[in-house]
Amino acid sequence: MGERVNADELKSQVLPVLLGGTRHETGEQLLAPGTDREHAVLNALSLTGQVLRFTPPSSPNVFAVESWPRDERRIVPDRLRPHIFRLLDKCTEDSARALALTLEKQKLRPHPFDLPKLDGFIERYAERLGTTAQYWVQRETPAQQSRGYFEADELNADNWTESPLRARAKFLKALRNQDPEAGRKLMQKSWGEENPDSRVQLLSAFQIGLSAEDKPFLESIEKDRAPRVRAIVQRLHAAIAGTTADNPALAACMQRIQRSQSGLLKRRSALKLELPATVKEHETNRWIQEQFADVTVGDLSHAYEMSETELVEAAEKDNNLLFALALMASRENRFALLDGITDELPDAWGRMSGLSGDEDLRNDADELVHWAKVLIKPKKWLPEIPFPAWSWLHRQMEGPLPAGIMREILASQIWSEQLDQEKKGPSLEIIQVICALCPRELRVVVRTQLEPLEAERKHKGSMLLEILDELESLT
Repeated sequence: MGERVNADELKSQVLPVLLGGTRHETGEQLLAPGTDREHAVLNALSLTGQVLRFTPPSSPNVFAVESWPRDERRIVPDRLRPHIFRLLDKCTEDSARALALTLEKQKLRPHPFDLPKLDGFIERYAERLGTTAQYWVQRETPAQQSRGYFEADELNADNWTESPLRARAKFLKALRNQDPEAGRKLMQKSWGEENPDSRVQLLSAFQIGLSAEDKPFLESIEKDRAPRVRAIVQRLHAAIAGTTADNPALAACMQRIQRSQSGLLKRRSALKLELPATVKEHETNRWIQEQFADVTVGDLSHAYEMSETELVEAAEKDNNLLFALALMASRENRFALLDGITDELPDAWGRMSGLSGDEDLRNDADELVHWAKVLIKPKKWLPEIPFPAWSWLHRQMEGPLPAGIMREILASQIWSEQLDQEKKGPSLEIIQVICALCPRELRVVVRTQLEPLEAERKHKGSMLLEILDELESLT
């Protein structure tokens, strides 16, 4: 290349020649007009490469930009990320849940780089892990089917329909508690777009602040296509009218309750629940739950012309009827009444744990603490509490137990027998759920009790306690 070639010529003339083949006649003349053809070609290649290197690429006409939602949560510190990976590798669901609940409480979120590795964990607990986690879970969901991305405290009357059902039910219950009319109007507005499961859960909020002003709305939905919705509407109508005559669910229950008289000197009523012959023993709790789903303690008390305390006393010889009363009292937040029932039936919570779809959705943390105190009574427990009951308890509490209850558990004979080295010892599952239920101030006690156990058995539980301590110490 005897003459100086500028950048434009390199791109417009030399580059096409290089791409088309230097043996072409034009290429011969352009690249090697003299005798040193080999050096000319190498120089042309070098210069062309330099021009292309510093030439910015042309901008595309359309950009595909992925817009992530705003997330104000802090990211988990780098030092804890590998520990979280190790904890979530083959741990129980209770450990994973405890981690998610603590991240929610501390307003923390996983590092964005960790989302693919924690995909299963994030999918199960996206509601608790912030807007970035919710976006990650719905990233491949069509826009018309996806919900919004909200922190729990960001829900309001304008966006509540875009949140998951559990959060919506809690929001509606809180609103009914503060302003029953506003809650009813909000429900009326979205009713036509709700599926049957949503209608059942949301309608259960109407027992809060129920009044005659709710009657027109209830009349408009009393022919709903879902049988459970119709049953709830009938019960609410009866409650407004102050009568039990129009409640077919109550009539069905009373057909199964046999009334008699007991006592020699002081005669009193005794009630016994007769199960259908077709109901097997393992189906008893489920049948009782379904049979009494749309009946209240007040309904039974009014029907039998007894006070609620007298009703419990009349059922004290029949554990099945006591269990039905315990379910109703728990559902209605009748804590004083539930306390008396569980004195007679201390394994009520174990029987409740086998039921699905019986979420109480309590809004108030104080309510949860009160509920746990009257339901969980370690000093009255039977010899064995199965693991599923413990796991159910953690799901219901959505966090640790009150310190008073946990102290009784850690001092109970059942837990001492679990830790007995001469026996098989506690299972991995039991250790992890106890660690998940343990409040911060008692973790030292649990560590001390677990110390004699072999490392393999206590490893995950100890790791969970350490991670929770670290997360809760962040400010």
